Amino acid sequence: MDNSKFLKVVIICLLLVNIGTLSFMWTQRGHMPPPQPAGGGRGSVEEFLTRELKLNEQQQQQYEVLRKEHHEGVVHYDELGKELKDRYFAMLHDSHTDSALVKQLADSIADTRKNIELITFYHFKKVRAICTTDEQKKKFDEVIGEALKSMDHGPRKGPGGPQGPPDGPPPPPDRR
Repeated sequence: MDNSKFLKVVIICLLLVNIGTLSFMWTQRGHMPPPQPAGGGRGSVEEFLTRELKLNEQQQQQYEVLRKEHHEGVVHYDELGKELKDRYFAMLHDSHTDSALVKQLADSIADTRKNIELITFYHFKKVRAICTTDEQKKKFDEVIGEALKSMDHGPRKGPGGPQGPPDGPPPPPDRR
């Protein structure tokens, strides 16, 4: 087969693949999930849990207090984490970097994330505790995974933060 015939076959195959892809996308358009509301969907988690758990007025008030408490804790550790990261990456400019300080700051950054996870865990333990009926507790256990997936703690959207995934693996550990 000469070069021009080969190129024609390749072009025809590519066109068929493109047409197939476009057809699939067109037919699946109605099966896509609805878009998330602006603001990361924070209100939607509250509404979702309130609706799914069928919280009464008193439970809703308790949940609102817990939600605000959780939010304040997360914001505190988010801000602390940002400050630590600023200090951490500012050391890139130093010609002589203290490796012990680098490790200490990295551990502190990890601790802020750990604290956010602990706050979130205990927040949902408290939310489960305001469920007064066995039906509510059972429903909570069923839907908590969905609520956690839709939660967002600040600017860390997707792997690696807002800029996307990191460009490569972490550096090897310091062997001294």
